[in-house]
Amino acid sequence: MALRNVTGIIRDSLNKPVAGAEVRLISAKDTLKAITNTYGFYGFPKVKSADFLLSIKALGHHSFNRKYFNNDTKTVINIPSIRLGIQEEQLETVTIKRLKGPTIKGDTTEFWAKDYIVRDYARLEDLLKRMEGVRIDPDGSLFYNNQIVAKALFNGTEYFSGSVKEAIKELPADIIERIQIIDMDESGFNAKKTKTENSTKVLNIVTKPDKSAGKTYDFTTEQGSQSRSRFMGKLKSIDQTNQFSAKLNYQQEPLGIRYTPIPGSISEQNFEIRNNYNSPDFSNGQLKKLNTGLGKSLKIKKLKLFTELNYAQTLDKHSRQTIGETYYEQGTLRKKTMQESDSKNHNLNSFTTFNFLGEKQTLMGNLRIDADKNESTQLGQNLQSGIINNLEDTNSKTNLKNLKYSLYSQYTRNFTKKLALSSNLMSSYNNSNSNVNSRTAIYKDTLNTVTADSILHQLQNLKTTNFSSALNNSLNWNYNKQLKFITRLGFTSNLNLNENKSFVKENETVNFNSTLSFFQNDAAYSVPVSFQTEYSLKNGITFSPIFGLTSKWLDGEVGLSKTSISRYDLLPETSFKIKYTSKIGNIEATIRQFFTQPTLISLNPIPNYRTPYNINIGNPDLKNSENLSYSFIFSNFFKKIQFNAYINYSYLTTKNGIGVITDSEIDPEKNTFTTTNTYSNIDGKKLNLLNFNFTKIFSKLNLQFNGTFKQSDNPYFLNSELALRKSLSQLWETNFIFNPKEWMEINGGLSYSSDTDHNTASTAKTYNQLFNATTTLKLFLGETWNINLYFQQNLNKTSNVANKMSPTILNMNIEKRIFKQKNGIISLVVMDLARQNYLLNYNSFDNGYQQTFTNKNSNYFILQFSWRPEFWGKSKFDKGNGRNGNGSFK
Repeated sequence: MALRNVTGIIRDSLNKPVAGAEVRLISAKDTLKAITNTYGFYGFPKVKSADFLLSIKALGHHSFNRKYFNNDTKTVINIPSIRLGIQEEQLETVTIKRLKGPTIKGDTTEFWAKDYIVRDYARLEDLLKRMEGVRIDPDGSLFYNNQIVAKALFNGTEYFSGSVKEAIKELPADIIERIQIIDMDESGFNAKKTKTENSTKVLNIVTKPDKSAGKTYDFTTEQGSQSRSRFMGKLKSIDQTNQFSAKLNYQQEPLGIRYTPIPGSISEQNFEIRNNYNSPDFSNGQLKKLNTGLGKSLKIKKLKLFTELNYAQTLDKHSRQTIGETYYEQGTLRKKTMQESDSKNHNLNSFTTFNFLGEKQTLMGNLRIDADKNESTQLGQNLQSGIINNLEDTNSKTNLKNLKYSLYSQYTRNFTKKLALSSNLMSSYNNSNSNVNSRTAIYKDTLNTVTADSILHQLQNLKTTNFSSALNNSLNWNYNKQLKFITRLGFTSNLNLNENKSFVKENETVNFNSTLSFFQNDAAYSVPVSFQTEYSLKNGITFSPIFGLTSKWLDGEVGLSKTSISRYDLLPETSFKIKYTSKIGNIEATIRQFFTQPTLISLNPIPNYRTPYNINIGNPDLKNSENLSYSFIFSNFFKKIQFNAYINYSYLTTKNGIGVITDSEIDPEKNTFTTTNTYSNIDGKKLNLLNFNFTKIFSKLNLQFNGTFKQSDNPYFLNSELALRKSLSQLWETNFIFNPKEWMEINGGLSYSSDTDHNTASTAKTYNQLFNATTTLKLFLGETWNINLYFQQNLNKTSNVANKMSPTILNMNIEKRIFKQKNGIISLVVMDLARQNYLLNYNSFDNGYQQTFTNKNSNYFILQFSWRPEFWGKSKFDKGNGRNGNGSFK
């Protein structure tokens, strides 16, 4: 049986030590007593249980009783300093107990780290997974109550560039005191002005006072089969606003392997080490990537800056094999495609965050600048059958240069305690120039590809430019605690240039082709005005109506003849939101009606040849779309039963939506198939969306159930005939974390996902159904040896595949911690031991679907080494004046 030493200090309300206090430690296995010394210190040796009750009595002070839940593997437990209030008169003994789980304070949900048991060397991600309502996707995205957490703060200051994915992987769990999930305004920079406004969730990581500043190093390397290798070096230093980072990373790995997690501590603590999570639509290939970067904070009086400069070079060579069907009036067109791509990309970018805090005014924001250069070659073969039988062979070369920036800033001015002005400035620029050399050959006889029946050799000079800016102002007047008024006025501009100069090469002669060329230059301006009232009743009900109008102008020139198009619309918007907060939970209901103006692309009557066989023609007579939405949200944490619940339902219907009319034509002489897309208003588009999260915490078991249900009606046209695609997408999953023994941890879950489409243009439904069961077994053998086993059983049934696919995946690793501080790891990983990690990825669209084959060569091994020295201590900003609620020092 593991034994542990428990120590702590008792202080009074003036932070002076309390001597002679009686401290009792009580558990199912212990009944111990100690008296504090002159320094307020107490200690209990050889404590049998990690979960216990501390009961403290001291003359002239209030009694104290609290239950503690600790890491069962720790041999030393230091209890945070306990302060006793002065007892001015004799009262009955007061029992103070704080139940585990989140506490809601206004717009902040707070979790105490000591309520959750994690093992030594755990990362912040391990701690978060044990918290009620928290979910982390395989790509590292963090969700709370199924809403994404967009930004990370560290003791109230933005964590470097604000990356949540990096923060939860890089920070150790043992420095954490509290976790705060904050509902901030939509920008994520400032507190909400009203209870009912839209919000962005922000993660604030509050460290222990003596662990509030740190420097971390990370040196990781791995080598494996299938030309897999990686080296990563990283340094980060943080002390509130004083931050510095440097990184160098090189990776080489295959593409297209279906994602399953790489087991072991090294992959769990590194955001960069993932198993090709971003290449699910590739069938094969190889990626080589080098990236490096530097980041540094700077303070100029009250202006705080943090700037990152990054460079990346990527060599991407991959192939993509697909099968699918597209429905037309003439019948079904079946396609088998094989595409190959070879590209080289250079990217240089800088990202700067800025923060100015004055007495009555603040300025916050960020600026990102990117420069890209890309060279790529694409080869493709498209075998078509059904309403037409041919082989389409394509190859193209593209040289592209791209320059862009994006700026967001928010200025807030508090005139009085009741009156404040908020101004948001957004601006972005994107300029792209490319040269494309492409050749398309079509063969009637798919078995004889010596002589093509038709050839198009096309040279294109493409130029696209977008410049958009917006200034949105809101004046907030708090008439009293219950009644608030918000007036909003904005201005938005969006300027676009899209130019395609196309040339056709025939018999070594190059001629300009006006039919395949295209020109569009447009400008859109809008002036939105809205008025919002929010009234809060004393019974917890808050309601808020919003009335708005947007003046929108659209002006442009299209076609080589530069035909003028202009349009003006006055678009109303109304919404009503009601929110109820009580002991049974938080309930929020919203109804909203709004109108949208068609884009110039859908209004442009000049033919735009996207390819020689795909033509787009707009309709200048389109009406504005009318949208009506409803939403309902319920959330609550039931402390007594340790149960968290979140339910979100929304419904959207559209009248006069923008539908595409697809006309198709077969050229029997060339054996080609040409589609022409025009636009028309269409009714009947509907969307139902339900998602939920339920979490139950037991003493040794965390159980979570998530679900998403999405049903949509998508009307469209086939040669002017109305067609309908009814889609149903489902995801149901349950996950658990179970700790039956000190040396064992079991994680697992069951998941069912289904995508089904019923299309009136087809007699058969198309679908993809996947059920899988996963189990991760972690064995902790002593202080240094770990074994991790990951098992996944799949059952997959999909269109165009006669037999069910049921791959069994087994990933495993064995690792050893090395060095005196145990901050080094050597690990051996074997992936897909059964060689079965292979499925089809399904993707549907209005008049068809497509499936992509994943990489069958999924079995490989990796030898890993990581060394992560970390140094955490007291902040230089700690002057002994205490801390604010967000962890910053006063």
